[in-house]
Amino acid sequence: MEISVEVDSNIICLKLAGSLVASTLDAVKAQVQKLAERKYIHIIFDMNRVDFVDSSGLGMCISTARELDAISGGLVCCGLKENVKKLFAMTRADQKITVTATRTTAFDHLFAKIQDAAKL
Repeated sequence: MEISVEVDSNIICLKLAGSLVASTLDAVKAQVQKLAERKYIHIIFDMNRVDFVDSSGLGMCISTARELDAISGGLVCCGLKENVKKLFAMTRADQKITVTATRTTAFDHLFAKIQDAAKL
């Protein structure tokens, strides 16, 4: 699993490449934990180069979304390949995690969430 990090305002984009499976989750979890400790709580998983996701990978996405939501953050997964998109739909994970087609749409979604929180 390759992970590259991009920062834009208070939104972090983790560009993932490879397979999101049990044996690769520790690296992703560790990266998310470091970011949360630094108060980066709005995260995008750019999955454009993720070829395969197993149940462990799907579970990690769901738990990350829940954890970030609990601290007023958010997770958006974008760029899902067709097989990964089908897995998200079949398991209804796409109802628990925001999924967008493009990174731009993911940024727009999180930016709007940040602005809404600032109004409160």
